[in-house]
Amino acid sequence: MKWRTKWLVAIVLTLGVISVAKLEEAEVIRQPVTQYITSGQDFVAVKKWVASMIKDTEEEKIAVMAGPEIVDPFSVYESMQPYKGGVLVSYTNPMPIEAQSSGLVVFTGFTRESAKTITVLYDDGDEVTYGFVGKFTKLPYTAVKKGDTLALMGDEAIFLMVKRDGVTLDVTLLPTYLSGDTPLEVDE
Repeated sequence: MKWRTKWLVAIVLTLGVISVAKLEEAEVIRQPVTQYITSGQDFVAVKKWVASMIKDTEEEKIAVMAGPEIVDPFSVYESMQPYKGGVLVSYTNPMPIEAQSSGLVVFTGFTRESAKTITVLYDDGDEVTYGFVGKFTKLPYTAVKKGDTLALMGDEAIFLMVKRDGVTLDVTLLPTYLSGDTPLEVDE
């Protein structure tokens, strides 16, 4: 689909949401419709729905030969220390922070606890916050795919906090999360 059509669909969708919000405000619509699209999970649902309408297909990749095993750079860290509900993870060299899978950037900005911070809501429901980053490469509400660079590390450490189903993962589970080996269960 051409870029003009994509922009037209995005503008129509945005105007529709704004119109419904104004009708709610004027009490013409008595049901709280906008609450359904104002949480992070709903942004992912709307993104998937719009993507299915646009039918923007990714290029298929065909493996021709097996290469060396690729190691996730986040799984090889120097140290990890608990900090403000997450952890501070240090590395020998600064590196780009890449998206783990498809998702939506829901926040980029400055927080008191973690300075320059970016939060991504991945399609699998995990909400990952990366703090103490040096430079943002994505804006809020940008769709990302696995491997997209989200930000660049500023120093040789980052803050990491993971929420699964709205519950912050215990810091003792984060080394397993970073390794990506095992699915984690969250106790509520």
